[in-house]
Amino acid sequence: MKSKYNLYVLLTRTPLKTGKFLRKVTNFEYNHCSISFDKDFKILYSFSRRHKNSTFYAGFTRESSLRYMIEDEKTKVQIFEIPLTKKTYKKLKKYVKDLINHEDEYIYNYFSLVTYPFRKNVKVKKAYTCCEFTVHILKDFCKMADLGTKKGYCSIKELSSYLEPYLLYEGNFDVKDASWEQDKYLEKPNIFYKSYKTTGVFTSLFYRFFKEKIFR
Repeated sequence: MKSKYNLYVLLTRTPLKTGKFLRKVTNFEYNHCSISFDKDFKILYSFSRRHKNSTFYAGFTRESSLRYMIEDEKTKVQIFEIPLTKKTYKKLKKYVKDLINHEDEYIYNYFSLVTYPFRKNVKVKKAYTCCEFTVHILKDFCKMADLGTKKGYCSIKELSSYLEPYLLYEGNFDVKDASWEQDKYLEKPNIFYKSYKTTGVFTSLFYRFFKEKIFR
């Protein structure tokens, strides 16, 4: 009997240059992770850039599936369906709602991005890469405590292998009746706004990192 409550994990090949670069570095065909609560995949949750024309202004995002089809390329995707109890589903939905209400506090973890090829994570409060965020959800809410190494590291390739029993679909990503919803990806902020926001992300990242180191 199939569960009424599910979490969907999506691994995608993003069409931008950064995605292509990451796939070369990792030697794996997928470079981005996101989660969804609905099988129509109209709204996804992840850590990524906020706007297409602003590479480094990144953090928690509500993504439209249109992000992955914007270059008129056929984006390949792996979709995993993970059954949840009603209690876990509600708890996870509440957590994501809190992220949405405080989304400016949650920033992209560029430290872990830099150390990714060396199989290292750098833990920073309220900062994740897309893969770290997905692993955090799976371990802390879905009780997949054995996911990743003892130090918490897990690559997208390892994530794909671990979730293989839950594979629902692999192929071209084609979402019907998709819209941009709350996704601000296509907005084009000016260079001053982008610079201000990007500086804010890196300032917060360094401050949180060294604060934890000093006062730990």
